[in-house]
Amino acid sequence: MNSIKKLNIFLIIICLIFAASGNAYSKKEKKEETFDKAVKYFYQKKLEMAEILFQEELKKNPENALAYSYLGDIFLSKKRFDGALNLYRKALDINPDNAENYFRIGQIYYYKKNPELAIGNFVKSYKQDPRLTFAYYHIGLSYLMLKRDKDGTIQNWEKFLSIAPEDTQYEKIRRAIELLKDPNFVLPPPGSDISIEEALHLGGSLMSAADRKAKEKKAGHEDKKTKSKMEGIYRDDDL
Repeated sequence: MNSIKKLNIFLIIICLIFAASGNAYSKKEKKEETFDKAVKYFYQKKLEMAEILFQEELKKNPENALAYSYLGDIFLSKKRFDGALNLYRKALDINPDNAENYFRIGQIYYYKKNPELAIGNFVKSYKQDPRLTFAYYHIGLSYLMLKRDKDGTIQNWEKFLSIAPEDTQYEKIRRAIELLKDPNFVLPPPGSDISIEEALHLGGSLMSAADRKAKEKKAGHEDKKTKSKMEGIYRDDDL
């Protein structure tokens, strides 16, 4: 009789162990499923659903650095810069070696028109991962658009071309460098009626306002043409 009781107790213990293991596995599976679904929605550009699921994931697993990064990307795409900055910093607190987070922080400071912090974070991203060659394109862009610094732009874009000779935008950037090296080319100052995009399109900002107006009239329009932004030369959507 005692043997039967002992056997029953042993079987009950075994069942409890398996039940506990099953519950733990089920919770783990559910956690991974939430994150995987969020990533799937992210790449399908269903950002609202992705945001909800990443938030849910972080409530369960606040140490998931990648979830913070994805959520930061969503905030950045919505121009919620302060929120995105906070999320990337949380991701770096967990994983300080993630180069892409430094790059995204650089982008945020670029949009906030803070060239020093933008450049500093782009440099960090490349040092962490030399595969992020386009960081040097964005460093040059920061010198051009925010600092109005021809030499800084040329130096960093030449660095970019040297480390990314196969880049699809190589020729466009090379031609822009040639134009910037022309001593007669002057970058328009901040607040100028002529944008940097126009200056590069027209060959410089030396054209007088009268000449410019006459040129526009001859072309059959009074309004300034809409030029594609320099930021559009290189996109990093695959990051």
